[in-house]
Amino acid sequence: MPHYLDSTLCTLACEFVACSIKKLDPIIKACEPFYAALAATLVTLDAYVFFTAVLKSVRRSQGLLGVLVHSAIALWLLFCVLWNHTWCIFTPPGSTLQEDSQRLQTAMTFEWRWCRKCNRPKPPLAHHCSICKRCILKMDHHCPWMANCIGHYNYHYFFLYLFYMWVGAAYSVFMTYSHVPNVMQSRSSSWEGPSFLAFLTFLLAISVFLAMCGLLGWHVFLVLTGQGTIDAFSNYYAEKDTCQAGEVCTNPYNLGPVKNWQDTFDAHGRLWWLTWALPSLQKKRGNGWQMSRIRVRPQRAASLSERAV
Repeated sequence: MPHYLDSTLCTLACEFVACSIKKLDPIIKACEPFYAALAATLVTLDAYVFFTAVLKSVRRSQGLLGVLVHSAIALWLLFCVLWNHTWCIFTPPGSTLQEDSQRLQTAMTFEWRWCRKCNRPKPPLAHHCSICKRCILKMDHHCPWMANCIGHYNYHYFFLYLFYMWVGAAYSVFMTYSHVPNVMQSRSSSWEGPSFLAFLTFLLAISVFLAMCGLLGWHVFLVLTGQGTIDAFSNYYAEKDTCQAGEVCTNPYNLGPVKNWQDTFDAHGRLWWLTWALPSLQKKRGNGWQMSRIRVRPQRAASLSERAV
């Protein structure tokens, strides 16, 4: 097949996929409340089984002190999961439509783009969301489980939700595993017994834990490297192009693992490594379009933000 024909078919295929996905946007938007409610319901059901079934087993084996300790751990994890889920849903991610257009135009540099849909400047790391119909500052992705875009002002809530879901799922697996042999050896078909409910919770928890391992691991990588999900893919292909040209690839917004982590969670001071995951109502610092960056030597390095679209 000729090269030009192969490229044409690839372009048509990409356009077809893009059009197909765009047609799903209204359906995704309509289903978002269901997904958000389902996520909260599953967490609540897990907690219900823990307090009604698992703690009885804990009381028999570890006594009242064990019940108090595990109750405190479970309540803290439940609070952190629901706290970050709620605030991620109800915190606007930040949009260029909320910023003064004149200020954005004054701040424009050669790295900025122009969004024809919003008719406004588009800062680096900002992207237009076809579901929200606006440009999101430092957009990571649109999440149906949060019924919201994940951007500058709510990304830390999203990350902490993943983190506490991962910890909570591991804890749930650990606590319900003791009920698995009881269900396997039982000849009863009743699903109302505490052991069977704990077994179902075990299956749900281990599934969530494995899923969170991949998802949380991906976002840990993104935070440490100063990227978002969309920009990570753009940077990957831009890096391939620059490396093939014999140039050094540099992400100007990668301030280093520690600084990236501190900036993402607004964690500073001597104990930042302990306080970064604590629940907070403090608004995210910055505005999402005036960002710290490293200096890139043009004669030795090619900035990914200059090449990535």
